[in-house]
Amino acid sequence: MDLPNIVAMYRIKNEERWIKKSLESVLDICSEVVILDDGSTDNTLEICQSFDKVDVTHQDNLPTDEVRDMTKLLKMTIKKKPEYILAFDGDEILAPNSKEILSEELNVIYPENSVFELQLLHIWDVPYKFRCDGILHTMWRPRLFKIKNQSTEFHYKNSIYPGNLHANHIPDNMEGLDRPVASKVKILEYGFYSEELRQKKFDYYNLHDPYNVNGDNHLYIISGKGYRSGPNGMEFKKLPKDVVVEI
Repeated sequence: MDLPNIVAMYRIKNEERWIKKSLESVLDICSEVVILDDGSTDNTLEICQSFDKVDVTHQDNLPTDEVRDMTKLLKMTIKKKPEYILAFDGDEILAPNSKEILSEELNVIYPENSVFELQLLHIWDVPYKFRCDGILHTMWRPRLFKIKNQSTEFHYKNSIYPGNLHANHIPDNMEGLDRPVASKVKILEYGFYSEELRQKKFDYYNLHDPYNVNGDNHLYIISGKGYRSGPNGMEFKKLPKDVVVEI
């Protein structure tokens, strides 16, 4: 069963470690990929440009503004005339069984629905282990949305954070956002993969989050402490063998 026309969009910076496998995974279900590269200084840009079906726009020396960038990225992606858009990050990989699952969901089970939430599994230290306590226990995010037949002029709301950090991946006025489908498709997320990455992200959030209180908002990233961790600290599960991606 053929999939509808899906185009992926990425806003990325310095993702050379993951981006090749990320693009390979989404191109299994997407006809094209649109990327806004926000000033990468590593090999991210070169890797993206090596793919025939990837359209890359590079910007540099701009102040951080995620809403500005997501608005620009969405407009570029809509020009590709997709039926659906998949919003993705450069440190994420679609689980290997996604095509079959999504084909059934979009064509048979939920053809009338507009917004799909995908579950994020935060891979931790090794490719087959993910963390599953606290806020990471059931993290679902709206990432796939239907463009075809939408009557809305899309927009993103400003966030409460400097540089509009943590802006949503899909437009805030998307029809169907209040009744999303919980897809069975999984996203393997590698932003917390190593101790070095976790510490870097913890430091970044602490520096830019004015609403953080004594660092507690983000302690879960580097430990089993803080109110966002589970009551028993860090807990982990193993991925099924057919879902593991070797990196």
